[in-house]
Parts: sequence; structure tokens; C-alpha cells
Amino acid sequence: MRTPHQIGHTFDSAGLRLASVAAGFVADARARQAAVDAEQADRDLSAAERARRAVARQRRELQAAVDEAAALRAENARLQRELAVAKTEAAVARGETARMRQRALRAEGLVLRAARAA
Repeated sequence: MRTPHQIGHTFDSAGLRLASVAAGFVADARARQAAVDAEQADRDLSAAERARRAVARQRRELQAAVDEAAALRAENARLQRELAVAKTEAAVARGETARMRQRALRAEGLVLRAARAA
């Protein structure tokens, strides 16, 4: 046999579960109402307010494009500097190669003269 305390506890548990379900229903209803209110607020905007928002959005997009262009210009400048350094290094290497070729030709000439003299 169940005691009055056990019976009361069972009713309390069931009541809490029902309250939890009801709270979920209320939260869902509030969320739906907030969405409906937001849609209605958008519809209620005056033409001037819609235009103002559109201009603000376009300004944000333009600023993003300007920022991207600045970043691309900076990247281009960096690449141009790297290219100039690479060209300079290549020119130095060509000069060294030419000097080495000249030394090799001189050495070959000396070897040929020494071979003829011998």
C-alpha cells in the first residue's frame, strides 16, 4: 500500500513534467510570435527606411570591396618587390657565371699555350 507521501510525490513529479512540457510550448509560441513580429516590422518599414537600410548595406559591401582592393594592391606591391629582388639575384648570378666563363677561357688558353710551348 502506498503512503500519502508516495502518492503526493507521484502527483508532484507528474505536475513538474506537465509544467516542463507547458514551458516548452510557451517558449515555442514566444519564438513564433517574435518571428511574426519581426516580419511585420519589416513590412511596416517606410520606403525611406528601406532605402536607408539598402544604402547602408551597399556602403558595407562597397567598403568590403575597397578593403579587398587595398589588400590586393598591397599583395601586388609585395610580389613586385620580390620580383625585383629575384631579377637582381638573377643578374648577379649571370654576372658571376660570365666571370667564371672568362676565367675558364683564360685558363684554357694558358693550358693550350703551355702545351704548345712544351
